[in-house]
Amino acid sequence: SVLEFGCFEGVHTIALAAQGAQVTAVDARLENVIKAMVRTALYGQRAAIFSCDLEVTDDWARLPQCDLLHHVGVLYHLKDPVAHLFRLRQVVRVGMMLDTHFALPQDAQHRYETNGVEVAYKRYAEGGKSEIFSGMYDHAKWLTLSTLTELLHRVGFATIEVVEERAERNGPRGLLFAAVED
Repeated sequence: SVLEFGCFEGVHTIALAAQGAQVTAVDARLENVIKAMVRTALYGQRAAIFSCDLEVTDDWARLPQCDLLHHVGVLYHLKDPVAHLFRLRQVVRVGMMLDTHFALPQDAQHRYETNGVEVAYKRYAEGGKSEIFSGMYDHAKWLTLSTLTELLHRVGFATIEVVEERAERNGPRGLLFAAVED
């Protein structure tokens, strides 16, 4: 089973389902959920697709457990990424693929504390609900790559591999694979 965070318009949803995965896909924007539902059906695939704001506790409680988490393009839009990371093991049994922007150490000039952990971060302005390619709130917190990997270890991912680091228009971005067991 695969849980997909941030399904957008369903491109990855379709590909995952076409490979035989039992897919549950979520997105905070209802318009994206509808587009993903339509596109998935048009391609003859099936998936459970629903609206879910991953920073709302009641929404998080509706998520199913999964073997694998497909986590692309979401973490860098969150205002509390640390709390989000601490919740991951509630739903992930085996591992995840995480693709996200991150802050360079020299850009992580702000600090915040959540779940008893204080971290440095880069404040990134977001457009809120009205801007389709933006996070749901006015800002996001970008963690450094080292903080991100440290927190993933802390929450129970035994093996973490940074597969790729790349420079993109909005800032550095990385692809990570994380597994619960070695």
